[in-house]
Amino acid sequence: MMVYREGSVLWQTWKRRFIGFSLLFIMLCATVLPVWQNIGIQPTLFLIILYHWSIYRQDLLPAEQLVLMSLILDGVYAYPLGFSAIRLLIGYSLLMTQRRIICHQRFHWVWSGFGIFVAMDTLLFAILLSCVKHEWIGILSLIPGMMLTIGLYPLVVWGLNRFVMKRLPLIS
Repeated sequence: MMVYREGSVLWQTWKRRFIGFSLLFIMLCATVLPVWQNIGIQPTLFLIILYHWSIYRQDLLPAEQLVLMSLILDGVYAYPLGFSAIRLLIGYSLLMTQRRIICHQRFHWVWSGFGIFVAMDTLLFAILLSCVKHEWIGILSLIPGMMLTIGLYPLVVWGLNRFVMKRLPLIS
């Protein structure tokens, strides 16, 4: 009989993945709150976690969780199956190739990189959605949400770091 040990590597891995998945799910739920519909602008808070954890905390964001969350996103927004997976995996792979460059920069450069990442994701989203709808949807209507997402980056990252670092410190 296996005895539960909090210090075991398997337990720590599952704990990290569960907390990471829970935070991703909470951010997804926060994105679809009615308050964003009331003001008419909807940020993509999920991209903040994708960007920040892809660079600094890969242990909290395995690709399997990203695919699972993309399937949940497809269900919430009624996109075709795999729509969000394509979008998020392209962004994730792009970030993983640039991780070493972004990782050691000052915050304002990291934030600028996030702005570029959000702009590229918004363009990719517009292209994919246009392919699904068989007409160009335009990118101008997506700019306010993109700007709000970029503006919320420091606040969300600060809150995430305070929460995550207390519960899941980096393993040396």
